[in-house]
Amino acid sequence: MKVDKKRAIITGLALSVFLSLTFAVYSGVAYSMEPTTTEATYSTVYTQEGHFANYGLFSNETVYKNGTSLAYYPSGITDAVVGEYRFSSDGSRGSYEVTLHVNYYVTSGKRRVYLLNETKLLAKGVFADSFNVPVELNFTEMDGELRKIREGTGLYRAEREVYITVKVLANGREPFTQEIRVKRDASGMLYFDGTEKDYRKIVRNVSVTTNSLSFAGSDVRVSTARTVFPAMALLFAIPPAGFLYSKREKRKTKPKVLKGLENYTVEGTLPEGRRVKLSSPKDLERVFELVDRPLIHYKDGEIDVYAIADGEIVYEYRVN
Repeated sequence: MKVDKKRAIITGLALSVFLSLTFAVYSGVAYSMEPTTTEATYSTVYTQEGHFANYGLFSNETVYKNGTSLAYYPSGITDAVVGEYRFSSDGSRGSYEVTLHVNYYVTSGKRRVYLLNETKLLAKGVFADSFNVPVELNFTEMDGELRKIREGTGLYRAEREVYITVKVLANGREPFTQEIRVKRDASGMLYFDGTEKDYRKIVRNVSVTTNSLSFAGSDVRVSTARTVFPAMALLFAIPPAGFLYSKREKRKTKPKVLKGLENYTVEGTLPEGRRVKLSSPKDLERVFELVDRPLIHYKDGEIDVYAIADGEIVYEYRVN
């Protein structure tokens, strides 16, 4: 069976072009995707919560009755604030300590000079999941102590600070500390700062997924596709590129200036005889018309030479 060589070459080149374009398209798809996808999720391992609820006891119940819970307590009629501190953390066991601090001081410039520091341990022990501690702040007693210090030191501008500290150590969990301060605003109202604390232990979980794309019925990793597909596109582009280059080189073998004489030109070798060099294609055409002999084309190194032999004389034109 005779094989059509020209058709086989065209079919092969068409297949190479098709495969080159296919791999080029898939290369673009691969570079438009990330090789991996990273996803982060967050989960709560545990929570620790502290809360101080309170109510007031008043020397004058005209406006507020004893047991009323307020955000702000009038300092002039508030004898005491009674409350309960509650800590909770499910699944935890450990120890705790709750302390009341009453410090008396004077201000020197921007610095506090402490005159007397009093601490009172309100509660200490172990717990499972949660614990409660009753708290009573007797402001009448504190006011009496402040007067004694002012009179005893002669520092009548002495003041006091009152706060409660909570320290919790739970097994396998970070230490929990909370500070609840009694503050007084410019109008003389008392309020508590730091009565609520909610600590959550958050863990970040990272998952990495390797991305792939579908090619010829199979999944190919994006990282692999980025390397292989461009190489395959280049590989299949070589035959068509080489074929076009060879065609281009063949077209260069005959100069455009001699196109009118192509039908009268033959490929040959250097003819013998005395040489007459012609300076232009026009001179070559005139000689051809006069002697009516065919043109012989041959290569002298890289130079194309066209010659017309007329007996012992050889007319030649060298294409520069």
